[in-house]
Amino acid sequence: MSDEIECPECGGTGEQRLGPLRLMCMYCHGRKVVGGAREPADDGPRHQLWRFPGVGEEHDAHVHGPLPPVWEHPAVRGSGLCTHCLGAGVVVAEGSYAEAPCPVCSGGGR
Repeated sequence: MSDEIECPECGGTGEQRLGPLRLMCMYCHGRKVVGGAREPADDGPRHQLWRFPGVGEEHDAHVHGPLPPVWEHPAVRGSGLCTHCLGAGVVVAEGSYAEAPCPVCSGGGR
């Protein structure tokens, strides 16, 4: 077990920005730190033993676990939007300005 340190991927913010979207950090799972008793590699499946917030209940990471990515949110799933581009029709390479047609909804993929 190692000491807890600030997440090197998100800089301790717990999220990563992709254009206007704020996504949960895929490395620390929104906890802002890595190491200690909870190494990222030891987490197991996301949402294991967590419960979802009830109606009117605020999200608490200690009770409900880390926030899921935006494309897993029931409102996005039920909207009919493409889960890859969220209806934009294009995808952007992370860390650059390169755009490409969405491989899912533009007919160019799977």
